[in-house]
Amino acid sequence: MQVDPNSFTPLYRQVADLLRAQIEEGELRPGDKLKNEDALAEEFGTGKATVRQALRLLRTEGLIDTENRRGSIVRKPPELTVVSLEGPARITARMPTAKERTALGLAEGEPVLVITYPDGRTEVLARSEIDAGPAPSDRP
Repeated sequence: MQVDPNSFTPLYRQVADLLRAQIEEGELRPGDKLKNEDALAEEFGTGKATVRQALRLLRTEGLIDTENRRGSIVRKPPELTVVSLEGPARITARMPTAKERTALGLAEGEPVLVITYPDGRTEVLARSEIDAGPAPSDRP
């Protein structure tokens, strides 16, 4: 696989897109180790700095984990839980603070959901799927 140096898309994004596609299509599965930077640079016809930027992007997206001297591994998707809300509430998604990431045991690139209740209370959830009840069109 080669990237297109004449494209308007930066090379590192092209490399990240190609690796992301391999992950999404199941060619690279959770737990699989990616090739080292030298091998990826040769495979894509780029420099190691370009590969490093691409891997950094995939880490921030939560698709891979990288450990010094061990390389990069495809992350297992987080298990989802269902949270039911009572009454009106506002839900937003954002990236966690360093303190929240540590407290919740989150990997880099994993977002949190923030629930804000009418009384001003907030709740920060990780690896969650929100079930806010039936859609307005489903209500009697």
